[in-house]
Amino acid sequence: MSGVASTLLVVEFVCGAASGIALGRRVPSFSLGRITDGIIGGIGGLLFVWPSARIPGVGPLIGHHADGLTPTMLIGAGIAGLLGGLVLIVLAGFVGALIRGS
Repeated sequence: MSGVASTLLVVEFVCGAASGIALGRRVPSFSLGRITDGIIGGIGGLLFVWPSARIPGVGPLIGHHADGLTPTMLIGAGIAGLLGGLVLIVLAGFVGALIRGS
């Protein structure tokens, strides 16, 4: 794996983890614990990049890293990570709320 790809993966994971922790703190009924929220958000950040690259208009923001790392790619990866973390932590929160019966 190239240095550019691994850098983008780290950005996506960190942004997803940050959004998962932030949403868990903001909506306590969806929180599964700070560490768990961070892990789930980070995984969501990594998973959301695959479909986000196929959304029209968003694909160029994720970019093809053959030309090297650009600021646009970092920003796009960060946004995709944030959105993916939010989506997955919301889904996990809904499942947790259903299991708890709230």
